Formats: sequence, structure tokens, C-alpha cells
Amino acid sequence: MLNSRSITGRYVGLFLVGGFLFSYPVLTVFNLNVRLFGIPLFFFYIFFAWSVLIVLIFVCGKIPENLQMMAPENNGRDVKQPGSKNK
Repeated sequence: MLNSRSITGRYVGLFLVGGFLFSYPVLTVFNLNVRLFGIPLFFFYIFFAWSVLIVLIFVCGKIPENLQMMAPENNGRDVKQPGSKNK
């Protein structure tokens, strides 16, 4: 079952992938005088990588219903009530 730590890990991973895809060395690989579908390769890469990241964020951001509806495990038992005695 998923927990919030695995979802956070997914977002951190996507951030690192995005940082890599838009880093200077990777961008220079696609900075050529070539056209793909009539669009310069550099701009095609930028918008394609951006679109892929948006789709991955959408897919990884989907939270399963069982995680959203899950009740807290302690059900408030460890919360101190005013005027109550600790046993």
C-alpha cells in the first residue's frame, strides 16, 4: 500500500529527472541546426520533455482511493484531553 513517503519520493524523483532533462549539458546535445516536423530540434526537445514531465506528474500524483479514505491509525487515542488523567 502507498504511503505519503512514497508519494513524496516520486515527486523528488520527478524533480531530479526534470533537473537533468533541462540541464545545460543535455540541452547542448539537442542544440543542432536540424528540423523535426518543421520545428528546430532544440524547441521540439524542450516542449516534448516538458509535456512528458507534465504527464508523469499527473500519473504519479494520482492518489489511490484507499489511501485517501484511510482513517488515522491511532484514532485520536494519543491526544490528551483537557482535564483527563494519564494512566
